[in-house]
Amino acid sequence: METIDDPYLRHLFDGPALFNVYNENATNLSVGAPGPDLLQNLPNMIKRATDHRLEEENKEGKYYLFQYGPTAGLWECREELAMFLTRRYGDPVKRENLIMTCGATHGLQLLLNTVLSPNGVIFVEEVTYMIALDSFKQFPLVKIVTVPMKNDIVDLDEFEKIVAEEKNNGKFLLNKQKIFWAMFYTIPTFHNPTGTTMPPETCKRLVEIAREHSIMVACDDVYNVLYYGDGSPPHRLFFYDDPMDPGYKGGTIVSNGSFSKILSPAIRCGWMECSPRIAKIFRSSGILTSGGAVNHYVSGVITSLLHLKIQDEYLDKLIQVYKERLATLCDVLNRYLPRCCSYKRPEGGYFVWIHLPPGVNGTDFIKWCQEEYKVSAIPGVRFSYTGKYHNFLRLSIGFHTKETLQTASQTLCNALLHYVRSNT
Repeated sequence: METIDDPYLRHLFDGPALFNVYNENATNLSVGAPGPDLLQNLPNMIKRATDHRLEEENKEGKYYLFQYGPTAGLWECREELAMFLTRRYGDPVKRENLIMTCGATHGLQLLLNTVLSPNGVIFVEEVTYMIALDSFKQFPLVKIVTVPMKNDIVDLDEFEKIVAEEKNNGKFLLNKQKIFWAMFYTIPTFHNPTGTTMPPETCKRLVEIAREHSIMVACDDVYNVLYYGDGSPPHRLFFYDDPMDPGYKGGTIVSNGSFSKILSPAIRCGWMECSPRIAKIFRSSGILTSGGAVNHYVSGVITSLLHLKIQDEYLDKLIQVYKERLATLCDVLNRYLPRCCSYKRPEGGYFVWIHLPPGVNGTDFIKWCQEEYKVSAIPGVRFSYTGKYHNFLRLSIGFHTKETLQTASQTLCNALLHYVRSNT
């Protein structure tokens, strides 16, 4: 009889000691999630917001927060979220363009299920968020096509050729809801894993290509406000799909955001920012209409976090902490990374992308480094749909304190120097 292995686990990263990010005897530099030094702020924050929200519900006496919610999500939450994002982006965000989700992964699933042709095409960069690739593989009728990168950013010359070829070769099932024959999945700002950001001219041209070929661009915009420079962060790609442009085609860009990186992964609350024609499709979606607003109660707590500026205060704290961690990591890399390796310092987000010499296999190195030095990272091949990018590593500043990052990254660099000398 078939059985299920169901061990006692406390978190997503629980398991073998070398990979368990909470294991104090080894350091895992892989994880894109906040650690306990940051999460310890959440109990008091959530309590304050919950108390405020329940007081508001008691005052009104209708207890709508405990009812099925409107399809697009709690109106008050979308209103507060639009004002919050407008402040943090430095660009206007409209409440009516927001659809609440259970996080960016859920938003991506809604896009795949609702507006993409069931036998369509998903374009992905040569390296991209690895679990998104796992999600795409669950749609067997959809074709996944990789697009080359140049200097760790999508090569739009090649992309345009590939899009035109795929469009000419396909016969796609489209209707009033499934309006796109193809989707380009990307992380335009503080990319995962490369940490790069699309320059403005690249963004403008990508929007033009999407309009010309009627493809949707699904932006994984979960890191945008984690910007460590001065002023506002880089414009999100959605900003460039301006309805006032003469070439506007009703909107082809979707900004898929989440509170997982700026509040807590456990909250499971996010949003999609869509053009009116796409938002209207979601508002009539059978999935959302049947269940009502997703995570409706939690959206009420989020509303109070935003209204009371608790989220703003916490985001300011996160930015300062992560800015210091990134500076610490880059200082170590500048001093100790072997000269045959390289990296580019990102302006925000979680990740630093290490280029190794062509003959060095990142998977083999990490396996050896785990055993010999008790330090690990993710090899580049994990982010490649075609199984390339063996000579790359991704490091994360998300989980560990700057002190742990300093020690572990220096150990990694020393191990890398020893490994390169012994294997090249």
